[in-house]
Amino acid sequence: MLIKEGLYKVKGVSLEKDELDYGSLAEIKNLLDRLGVIEPHNSYITDYFQNRILFISESCSRFCGFTQEDVDELGEGIYRKMFPAEDMPIHIRFADAIMTRFYDLPVEDRPYASASYNFPLIRKDGRKIGVYRRTCPLKIFDDGRMWLSISCVNYSSSNEIGSLFYTLRNKNQTYAYSLETGEWIDQEPVILSEKEKLTAIEIFRGTLDKHIADMLCVSKDTISYYKKQIMQKTSTTTMHAALEFLVRHYII
Repeated sequence: MLIKEGLYKVKGVSLEKDELDYGSLAEIKNLLDRLGVIEPHNSYITDYFQNRILFISESCSRFCGFTQEDVDELGEGIYRKMFPAEDMPIHIRFADAIMTRFYDLPVEDRPYASASYNFPLIRKDGRKIGVYRRTCPLKIFDDGRMWLSISCVNYSSSNEIGSLFYTLRNKNQTYAYSLETGEWIDQEPVILSEKEKLTAIEIFRGTLDKHIADMLCVSKDTISYYKKQIMQKTSTTTMHAALEFLVRHYII
């Protein structure tokens, strides 16, 4: 990925400054702000022309400790504030892998692409937290070049950088990235039964097992069985990690 003044390049794709209508983005920032009034969301918008965070929601500012003013002042340098130095090479590798995968897709599939991975984040106060980030295109030109993406970060069950997945929502396909080989590996789709999915949704909402059992007209032991099946199908060892997986992969 090459960054120059007035030019963004990745895999031979470039954006020229006169193609970018920044005046049209005020409504996007306003929408982020309004959504924060309705429900907190840790969202931000990345500009691939400037290679920086462009807008950050108020709740995301509280989450990571950095304000919109910090973002405006630090520009690209904010990443060096938020990411441990030892993780930066992997972040760069992941960013390159995500963008390369994006531009390898047929143009018609690109609006449906999304990526997610775990990493530790350093708050402005110095506290380190484990998070996961989901990102997808926000503004794409007709010829498939990406200008803006929107991302959301939330607490993760992992404090390590890794678990990079790429999903095509229109084709129900998910790929996992291998750091060892640099390849994307096709993943078998996770298919939950209807009652397993309802159980997962209710657990995500905070419903107690006994109440879920009453709702589904089954025993508490059956709910325990559903939970084991969910963890097995998602290759996780806790329900927290299983729910995180299901949300990240648009299953619930």
